[in-house]
Amino acid sequence: MFSRSRRSKLIKLIKIILPQLALVVGTLIVIDVACYFFLPNSVVAGFTDYRVKPIRHPTIGGRGYYPRYYFVAHPTRGMDIGPNRRGMHQVDDLNYPVWSNRFGCFDHDWPTVPEGYVYFAGDSFTWGYTPYEEKFATLFEAKTGLPTLKCGVTHTGQAHQFDKFREIVV
Repeated sequence: MFSRSRRSKLIKLIKIILPQLALVVGTLIVIDVACYFFLPNSVVAGFTDYRVKPIRHPTIGGRGYYPRYYFVAHPTRGMDIGPNRRGMHQVDDLNYPVWSNRFGCFDHDWPTVPEGYVYFAGDSFTWGYTPYEEKFATLFEAKTGLPTLKCGVTHTGQAHQFDKFREIVV
């Protein structure tokens, strides 16, 4: 198939390229391992599933990193949670899932606004720097059995919250 001289040249080329390729692959592995342990959390937040820790009785506080495209432009409020969005929210060293329903609320999806509901508005305290199961509106709903619309939007004020309330329930 190959002549002897051509085969000899090919073997020399392989002997040159193979060690260099092994060196490049080894270097990439070392860099990846180093990044896993030493990259700051502010950089890791941009990579949704990188270094995700399981949620076990989290103690959450401080500013978090929001998932891309979770918030959308709104004509009167400036911004709001987009309807039917999903993502991961990072606070300190903890990632947990966030989503929105068809109303643009971090809540399970209600087919219609339920009768006898309690509407929770507010900013980050209502939206929650905590997993859904531990938000105070979710705990209130579990404790009272009353349906709750959990429609807080982080980093907002009363005018934003009241406008969203009127859009959803009026």
